[in-house]
Amino acid sequence: MKSIISFVKTTLIGGFFLVIPLVLFILIIDKVLDILRKLVAPITDLIAKTKKANELKKWIEAKVLSKIPGYTLLKGMTESAVGMESEDLKDVVLVDIEEVWQIGFLMDEIDDELSSVYIPGAPNPMSGDVFFVKKERLKKLDLPQFSAMKIYKKLGLDAGKILKDKINKTSF
Repeated sequence: MKSIISFVKTTLIGGFFLVIPLVLFILIIDKVLDILRKLVAPITDLIAKTKKANELKKWIEAKVLSKIPGYTLLKGMTESAVGMESEDLKDVVLVDIEEVWQIGFLMDEIDDELSSVYIPGAPNPMSGDVFFVKKERLKKLDLPQFSAMKIYKKLGLDAGKILKDKINKTSF
């Protein structure tokens, strides 16, 4: 019985001497980081608003980030979801592929007759295929990108609710 009490006593004392310094260390680091954030915030605001910083951001997006598969699409969806306008936002379309309609994203208009369209996969919409489709086989959807992605992620569940009154009857 004495060995159990001794073990519990040793464990509590050891735990106390381990936990208290660890908690104090975390609190001190949190305060230091909070002070640093307050000191750096005005400087970062000034830097982020400069013309050079915006040019650097655009260059990094064009030369590096745009090479990452799905970056442009994901950026457009994220900005759409938070209510920001984006030049990267792609039109959501219904695509007639072999008598089956699929939801896709109009990525580029090749010429007067042909467009490139990204068709996401389900349930992972960041994996999919690119098709070159005649414009007469496309119907524009009045639907935000994140709603279209939701249909894919949910494997079509609630698609009727999401698409209700969103399909334009005319093609491009």
